[in-house]
This record gives sequence, structure tokens and C-alpha cells, in this order.
Amino acid sequence: MAAALDLAAAGCEVVLCERRPFLGGRAFSFRDPESGAVIDNGQHVLLGACDRLRAFLTAIGSPPDAFVRQRSLAVPILDGMGRRATLSAVSAPPPLHLLPALLRYRHLSLSDRLRVARDARALVRHPDRSALEDIPLGEWLARRGASPAQVERFWEPLVTPALNVAIAEANVPLAALFLERALWGGARGGALWLPRVGLSEALGEPGRRALEAAGVEVRLGARVAAIESDGTRAVGARLTGGEAVPADAVVSALPPRELDAALPGGPGYAAVGETPIVNAYLWYDRPVTEHPFAGTFGSPLQWVFDRERLLGADRSGGPCLGISLSAAEAWVERPKEDIAADLDQAVGRVFPLRRGARLEASAVVKEPRATFRTAAGSARLRPGPQGPLPGLWLAGDWTDTGWPATMEGAVRSGERAAAAALAGLGAR
Repeated sequence: MAAALDLAAAGCEVVLCERRPFLGGRAFSFRDPESGAVIDNGQHVLLGACDRLRAFLTAIGSPPDAFVRQRSLAVPILDGMGRRATLSAVSAPPPLHLLPALLRYRHLSLSDRLRVARDARALVRHPDRSALEDIPLGEWLARRGASPAQVERFWEPLVTPALNVAIAEANVPLAALFLERALWGGARGGALWLPRVGLSEALGEPGRRALEAAGVEVRLGARVAAIESDGTRAVGARLTGGEAVPADAVVSALPPRELDAALPGGPGYAAVGETPIVNAYLWYDRPVTEHPFAGTFGSPLQWVFDRERLLGADRSGGPCLGISLSAAEAWVERPKEDIAADLDQAVGRVFPLRRGARLEASAVVKEPRATFRTAAGSARLRPGPQGPLPGLWLAGDWTDTGWPATMEGAVRSGERAAAAALAGLGAR
């Protein structure tokens, strides 16, 4: 969508082919057939530092009330028994805005808090992050003497959801970027934006209207089977039904596996790997938490969102918890009923209000290929905007945006691919 908007604004005739019957990629929502509630394909959270995504939302006319916005970073973290500590920023120049939060973070001893502050500062201010590309974050922390408590109670609740990979293998430069933008960049940079509507209402539907208003031909249900070539350059795409869509330039937003299948010889982009995410929605007969959202450790819940408080009863279907499980290899193959039952038991341990409530319904959404694998060494597997054929340009959050797999990275990749495509057309 970002690439199509930029190309149309530059005067190109643009055809956007999307295999699904709606736009938005992996950021979409649908109605649960049983409850009628709005369910997101996965819980998405924006940061104030996501400047290109925020500009994109403005450009497509996303509803102004589509997100509830924090004034500054405030993140409650609960332990496995529900005891809370909050990482909240104050009005002070970075990094002093975080110092009170770290000093008051009671989940860690004072010495551990000081070590966490030291290690986070060293990571953000490292003079050459690329030199850390092949060192997993877990190894880097161990070399600096980080304790298991520091990893479990600070690094895992924050970095694992951001990178969707375990700390033991996480990419250090990407972790540093996240900390820099979310924590070190100032109170507003780390402020969270939480959706108050379904993701399709916030992104896909206004995106389609904006694209069509810009003159883009949006073709839904149009799956690309192959990127066509005349032997020297890309000349369009062929759909699964056999129809050819000719073009002077092609911008592909296909995931790595699908892009390999669409190109002759299979360039091997799938080597970037993939990591699953599992999202569970649990409906109760009454509210079971006092927090709009919270991170956890010592519990399988990871991150929990009060859907009724965020979206309202009409959209949420009543009291509903959304639970997001990142790096979910241990969950994705399990039966959905077992996942919901285990998470409900964990809710009872972390949230005392659950103990007098009744679980009325559940839904589990699995994304086996939710993101590319942000492991150590992944940077060399992420291509730039130039595809393997002249006239073919690559977009997608898995390409080399410098960001993890995020909506911000997706927008940046589209804008960069559009700029490269325009430069290539101009050179012709």
C-alpha cells in the first residue's frame, strides 16, 4: 500500500494485486463467527517512534480515534503471581527520562537494576552495531555478566515480543534499534499506540479508499503465481488463473517463500527463516483485569490486552482478554482447545479477578510464518530493494529496512521500493 501510494503520487499507473479479499497483509481483523466480536489476526502495537507508519496512517485517512495513545511510555510488568512494577518515563532529557523507572523496577534487586541500565546503555551507544551482527543477544548479555533474573524479568518481556525470537538467538543490532527507539529515544518515542478498532478498520479499509482515490487499480483476490520476464527484465506478473498483468516495473511484497516460487530458479530468499506467533482471545462473564494491557514474566501469558477496555463492548464481544505469544514454536502445533485452557489457568494465577469469573468462549489464531527470523546473522539474508531481475523491486518487512518485522518496517520498505522503482524508470 505504501509503495502504491508513492508511485501513484509520482504519476504512475499502478495496479495492486492482493491475493486476499482485503488489504492489510498480516495486519487485519475479522468477525468471530460465534461471538460476532472483532478479532485481530494478531495484536499489533505502535510506538511513537514509528514516524513513517504514523505518516502513512495520516495519508490513508485512518480514523483519528483508531488508536489510544499514551502521552509517554508506561508499561506495567507483572510477575507470575500478578505483582506489578511499571516502567514509566518522566519528562527529562534522554536517557534520564528512564532512570527513575529503572531504579524503581522492583522485580529486580538494586544491583540488577543498575546492571540492566548499564547493559542497555552500552547496547544503544555501541559505536559499531554491525560488529555485533553474529553474536546472539543471549551470548552478548552473558559476556557482560547478566544474571538469569535480568534476562527473564527485563530483557525477555521487552525484546522477545519486539523481535519475535528468543533472547538466546536474538539479533543484537535489531535489539539495539528497538531499545533506542522505544526506551532511549525519549518519553514520547516509546509511548504506545494501541488499536481501539479492528486492524482492518484502522488500516485495510481506509487504505483501499485512499488508493482508489489516488487512481490505483486495486484487484483483490488476485494471487500472483509468477513474475514475468522477457529474458532481460521483469515485464509484469501472471496470476494463478493465467491472466498476465503487464508492467514497466514490478514491486513485489510477496513473503520470501512465495517470492522464491514466483521467480525462475528460486533465489533462496526463504533462507531468512520464519517464526510463529499465536494469539488467543478469552471471553469471560465479567472483567478479570484492571490493566488495559500488561507484560508478564514467569507466566506463559507474555502480553495481555483487555480488549473490552480498548475496543469497547460492541467490538470486543464483552469482557475479553487478548493474549499474544511471540516466538511461539512450543505453542503453534498444539490443539487450540489446549492452548486456551492452559492460558486460562495462567490468567487465574496472574489476575486475581479471574478466580470468581467464568470462561465463556475462546478463539485461537495461529500464524506459523508470522515474521522473518530476527536471529543473529539475519542482516545478510535480508535483500535491499533491488530484485534479482532488472525492473523488479522488493518490499516487505523482511527486506533490509534496519527494523524488525513491524508495520513501521513494512511502510519503510514500500517507500524505499517505490523510490528505487521510480529511479529505475527514470534511468530508462
